Amino acid sequence: MNSQPRRLRYTRRDLLSSVLGAGALACVGCDSLTSKWSGALPFSGSMLSPNRDVGHRLRVPIAERFASQTDDISRHASCIIVGGGVAGLAAGYELLKSGVDDFFILELESSPGGTSKSTPYTSDSFGSLRAPWGAHYLPLPGTHNKPLRTFLRDCGVLNDDGEAAEQMLCRDPEERVWANGQWQYGLLPMRDATDQDVSQIERFQKEMSEFAQQTDASGKPWFVLPTSQASDDPESLALDQLSMTQWMQSREFDSPRLLWLVDHSCRDDYGLRADQTSAWAGIFYFASRMLDPSNSTESAPVLTWPEGNGFLVDQLTQRVGDRIEKNQAVLSISQTEAANYKLHSFDTQTQKQTNFTADSVILAVPQFIASQLLPASLGDIKQKRIEAARSFQYGSWLVANVVLKDRPKEAQPAMCWDNVRYQSASLGYVNAGHQTGRDHGGTVLTWYQALTTDNAAITRTELLNLTWEEAAEVVCSDLEVMHPDIRNQIETLDAMVWGHAMIQPTIGSRSNPLRAKASEPIGNLHFAASDLSGVALFEEAFDHGSRAAQAVAQSKVRRKST
Repeated sequence: MNSQPRRLRYTRRDLLSSVLGAGALACVGCDSLTSKWSGALPFSGSMLSPNRDVGHRLRVPIAERFASQTDDISRHASCIIVGGGVAGLAAGYELLKSGVDDFFILELESSPGGTSKSTPYTSDSFGSLRAPWGAHYLPLPGTHNKPLRTFLRDCGVLNDDGEAAEQMLCRDPEERVWANGQWQYGLLPMRDATDQDVSQIERFQKEMSEFAQQTDASGKPWFVLPTSQASDDPESLALDQLSMTQWMQSREFDSPRLLWLVDHSCRDDYGLRADQTSAWAGIFYFASRMLDPSNSTESAPVLTWPEGNGFLVDQLTQRVGDRIEKNQAVLSISQTEAANYKLHSFDTQTQKQTNFTADSVILAVPQFIASQLLPASLGDIKQKRIEAARSFQYGSWLVANVVLKDRPKEAQPAMCWDNVRYQSASLGYVNAGHQTGRDHGGTVLTWYQALTTDNAAITRTELLNLTWEEAAEVVCSDLEVMHPDIRNQIETLDAMVWGHAMIQPTIGSRSNPLRAKASEPIGNLHFAASDLSGVALFEEAFDHGSRAAQAVAQSKVRRKST
């Protein structure tokens, strides 16, 4: 018997089937997918992805990571933040609030924001409109989340009395679902729901409300945003040892509509199916967003903008100002004799090296990058962090911005902000123009698909090899189920591949001691990214960035006093 592990085969057709679903794939076709589709699309577009060069360079020895061209420039700051995503920007915002203005944010891409970034589109049909490339909304945070609410008040999202400004709330109609060949308002198709469906949905909501009110002996809630304020009570963490599907089965929830809603929610926020998601995370999705669970099972109101969370990124960027250094790939960090840090950065535009020195460093990047950047002088500490990073699992996403010159022909209910298809493998689309108040004419649809196959690494590899024609056909084939005439209304279709889009709360991830350990600073090296929470949410990234910045500000005060 062969003792070697069997290599999983994962073909291009398997990948597209996982995105579209077997039925939709059969509709579009044959094995020679690329040749079938090439040249058949009546619109143009681009295939995009984040810069993957830094990840590849970190796999080789430090001496081989840099190009031959170097620059003698060396710049110093009190603090260097590596990564200009939400966590890095929040760290910069918090530093300024704490009186520390001597810092840089080194960002790999040509624009900050990470998966919360947006892009502008112009068209004769709607003028100009920004659309998101990832995160597109923020639930109204509870009063316990004071740092985030302070920021939202600072940028006009909340009024002085703490209420959300009306123009920032998602306007009605908020969502609709396509089922049985027609649209209906709401996220669940309830027109032909059975009494059992209704009863189970009501019981599920009641149980989520009870979880939202659950606290430990010290009064800490089990489920709350940010998770740094949540309890690690053993009874709570026991939910992390089974999947959301297993928990649903244990509670005798078997309504097809309810099961789909839970699975859709897990795919939407975590990029995982319900059977892959920790029950702790599955319950957290519902329970943590109830602002007043003692009186209502309603989720918190949604804050959103045409550009999605790109609005919040812009607000943070404006406050940080010119401290953001773009196109900077930090490839190694070393300790100096003066007990500070030297960061060796590679400018992806000029192909030259620049050195930065700092008293403190905040690594606001995922753990698979942060661990590789640690100084070699840390020895076993670095190796343990590298090994710990391997326990973090990240999901892949395909996102498309579809520019329409006119809306598809359809009867009521009209296009909403969120538009999903019941039992679809995709997550549907968000209408970027919804918040502008324009309900007719051209707009931009942001279409989302989480790849939920069981082998994330192979899926990621195949996804990154998708051609634009293949990605565009995947998107069109899904949209055409709801809008048969949409292909001829498309002006441009840009697709974005996110290979490591977000941390995934798999079974056991919340109680993983390595996750908690990864948040601990090493000297004046601090860590801040949403993967440290196990859930990739704006609230978590903001919380980690704020925490790390506060630690840096406090250490600076201590150094001054000595």
